[in-house]
Amino acid sequence: MTVKRWFPPEGDVHVRIWLAGVVFDYSAAAAAVRNLIHDWRRMHWCTIELIRDTIEDCRPLPRLPCEQLFLGP
Repeated sequence: MTVKRWFPPEGDVHVRIWLAGVVFDYSAAAAAVRNLIHDWRRMHWCTIELIRDTIEDCRPLPRLPCEQLFLGP
């Protein structure tokens, strides 16, 4: 399944970031995640997963740090 088929146009997305073997789970606005991925494509500084259905949906996730920076132009 491609990202375009299920990635929501708006709302929140569960994003998992792997950095130096450590996993971070965050909730972020779909627009911020799109911009994060766009930035990531220029230089792969971590591994990013978009999580669609998980048992973790039952617990609130922290917001992506500096999410506002990825919402700008």
